[in-house]
Amino acid sequence: MRKSGWIIPAALLLLAAFAPPAAADPLLLRGEAQRGDTVVHPFEHDGHAFEFRLIPVGHGWSIWIGDPVNRERNQVVIATPPYSGINPAIIQGWHFRNADNSGPNKPGKDHVNAPQNTRHFAFVLNGAGYQAAREALEILMWPEDRDQGDVSKAEERLKAVPKAHGVLTIEALELGNLIEGEQAWVERMAFRIRINLP
Repeated sequence: MRKSGWIIPAALLLLAAFAPPAAADPLLLRGEAQRGDTVVHPFEHDGHAFEFRLIPVGHGWSIWIGDPVNRERNQVVIATPPYSGINPAIIQGWHFRNADNSGPNKPGKDHVNAPQNTRHFAFVLNGAGYQAAREALEILMWPEDRDQGDVSKAEERLKAVPKAHGVLTIEALELGNLIEGEQAWVERMAFRIRINLP
């Protein structure tokens, strides 16, 4: 094939036809939250409306992404392990303090094993993915009375659900209630978010 004096081999045309689409530019967000604030950043992907939210919970926030019309369905919690225990999508003041709240969380005997300033998360991209992940987790969270084959299939189904990934980085953090024996809370948090969309 000839165009503008250049010869393009047929093999290159075939490779171009089957090359994966270029990844979309990452979505970059910045913000600040005061204790009790709900933070909302709308965005679109593949013609669908989404919202990124920080929702007040406990002594901090929960990362929420989903359809703004269906706020009951958090598409992060269904896709970000671990599914029991301390999850990186939940940001709590006590994560940054030692076990008795007498000082910062540093390695040592009073260390609190919790994520710190960098929080990696994933989220499903649509309602069908949410439903598939939810059904798989119903089996994986309570596998005791399940056939091992069903558990293995559920693990594979959960892995196969299309997901996007993101990271929230805490750039500044002010904690409150720094009283020994109590739990710290987040007074203020400045953050940046990078979401990699397929």
